[in-house]
Amino acid sequence: MRILKLSLIYCFLAGFGPALASEQDYSELFEAAVESVTWDIKDNWAFTETTSGSDGDHAARYDPRLPEGERWILLSVDGREPTAEEAAGFLKSKSEELLDEDFDEDVDADQDDGNGKDIDSMVDPGTLQLLKETDDYWLLSFVPTDDDSDDEDAEVGRKMLESMSGTVKIAKDGEYLVFIDIHNTKPLRPKVGVKMKEFLTRLEFGPAIADGPIVMKSMDIVVKLSAFLVIRVNERESVRFTDFEFAGTPGSTVGLKQD
Repeated sequence: MRILKLSLIYCFLAGFGPALASEQDYSELFEAAVESVTWDIKDNWAFTETTSGSDGDHAARYDPRLPEGERWILLSVDGREPTAEEAAGFLKSKSEELLDEDFDEDVDADQDDGNGKDIDSMVDPGTLQLLKETDDYWLLSFVPTDDDSDDEDAEVGRKMLESMSGTVKIAKDGEYLVFIDIHNTKPLRPKVGVKMKEFLTRLEFGPAIADGPIVMKSMDIVVKLSAFLVIRVNERESVRFTDFEFAGTPGSTVGLKQD
């Protein structure tokens, strides 16, 4: 009789398992996964950035050990060696990006560091739902959100998000972020005369090196839209970060996992 009762209890719990799992709060798990990422790596890590997109392909190397203003080196453009003019133009654009980053850091000095806050602002943590769980990872869905101010651009953003869905994968070994993506589930019209057929933003993460920090490894952006039946946009950009090398102060362990 005891075995029968235990069997009935097991069957009851097994039958309601998915329902119970779907009500679990995954917000803390997600926040911990975001915090596991080392966002600011430029002080201690050298790496190669490879970009492919509508403007062509290029590869560049960043090394913090080089003098300030010379830390980016353009390696190739569309598979060939860059000209001196292209190399100078690339270095100038990277310097301008750095100035923009410094300005943003000053403006947001009272907020969290790095892009972690940007990831947090993309996700409504209360909407996180389990799609799949294995021995190696959790796969969660979420409703994208936008916490910008109430201006016209923010209103357009909110209209877009109504047709968007998100997915996030979290590794169980280390509970770190594997990827997060936001994509449209149907064509949308963010403005009068504009129809967006496809939208995708996907960020992937992983260890920089064996036993190294979790860093962003790639970023993919896809935008396909038409405007007033005459303008067509089909933009695809892919950025890969590879060949990480620890370049911190000799003897320093900044950016490296501790035993």
